[in-house]
Amino acid sequence: MNNKVKEIRLDKEVREKLERFIELSEKYKNSYFFSPAGNADARRYRESKNELEKFDFKINDDKYSIEFHMHESCKNVYVKKYVIKNGNYTNTTVIKTLLKKDLSKNR
Repeated sequence: MNNKVKEIRLDKEVREKLERFIELSEKYKNSYFFSPAGNADARRYRESKNELEKFDFKINDDKYSIEFHMHESCKNVYVKKYVIKNGNYTNTTVIKTLLKKDLSKNR
């Protein structure tokens, strides 16, 4: 049985999007305990700064889609994130694995 990690090459745009997704995921993993900003303008500003629109990409024969949204109400902070691989929902571990397998990271 071959346990060698299959190496891949990500282009710059894909790598940046994946790193941003992981950064946002880590930052907001405890968002249930966060307090929202005091006024609506500040809440909308933080929402716009902390989102990643749907991004589709393909690596080898696998199709991926990622998306991250943060919403603040007057009382709560809500986070929605999606990782889809070949039409099936999965978790951020898939993205972390892709970043680990990437050979182009040292460029």
